[in-house]
Amino acid sequence: YEMVEKVGLYWHFVDLVWVFVFTFFYLV
Repeated sequence: YEMVEKVGLYWHFVDLVWVFVFTFFYLV
């Protein structure tokens, strides 16, 4: 189940990236 944990961490990272992207476009 180690692969599942890595995929979960990957998706959390992707969510953080999208939050920064939307914030950037909102401010610009």
